[in-house]
Amino acid sequence: MKKITLTIPTEILIKDYLDLGSSYKVAEKYNVSASTVRRILKESGVLRTQNEAVSIRNKRIKSGTYVRTKEWKEHMSIIASKRTGNKNHFFGKKHNDITKQRIGIASKKRTGKRNGNYKNGKYIRRPRDFKVGEFQPIRNFVFNRDNHTCFYCKTRGGHLHAHHIIPYWVKNDAFLDQENIITICTKCHFSKAHLSNWHCFDSNLITENLIQKYSLNRERLNELALFEKRSDSLNSLVIKREESEEVLPLD
Repeated sequence: MKKITLTIPTEILIKDYLDLGSSYKVAEKYNVSASTVRRILKESGVLRTQNEAVSIRNKRIKSGTYVRTKEWKEHMSIIASKRTGNKNHFFGKKHNDITKQRIGIASKKRTGKRNGNYKNGKYIRRPRDFKVGEFQPIRNFVFNRDNHTCFYCKTRGGHLHAHHIIPYWVKNDAFLDQENIITICTKCHFSKAHLSNWHCFDSNLITENLIQKYSLNRERLNELALFEKRSDSLNSLVIKREESEEVLPLD
């Protein structure tokens, strides 16, 4: 294969490479292939290794000088969407036991602000639906029944959850009942179905048919639905009262 020669001086290419920080940007500037630019830089001994490039990039990310543009994100999203099946680099492979242990240890450390679902002091996404074999076909049935549309915002598609109208901890017999499950999007699941608190639930979703079916009490359900918020407010009142009380001297 014949090498492509450039009329641009090597000194200029090296200077642009050090200024722009990427051989791809240099190639785009002069409308040549990146492989040609990289070959010349490698022969000159200035081309960074992959480890050096990653180290520099991580430093720029921490300092806030490394910004991914919207166009770059869209470009990478298109590339990632094509990496399916045997085009995926991990296709047909499995993690060994040592790697699984390391992943487990690392995942346990992702608490608080390290968790991707953590935002403004709250976990905006609940963990995946109960990973029970019996539940998966019911979950798929509910999604198809509801046309993959959120009950609250009527948005179709996206990341959907199978929400239990009557929570498992209130009536575990209703866990696999299709009538007790509706389709909800991620955002509405936390903010509306659970009233921005995973310990609460929207009791207005519970129909009279479900109440009669499981012999429930409407007033009791309303109390349970807001129990966590009410207990928090009671605790805050007790604390304020204790702080306001004066300590009387003993006789």
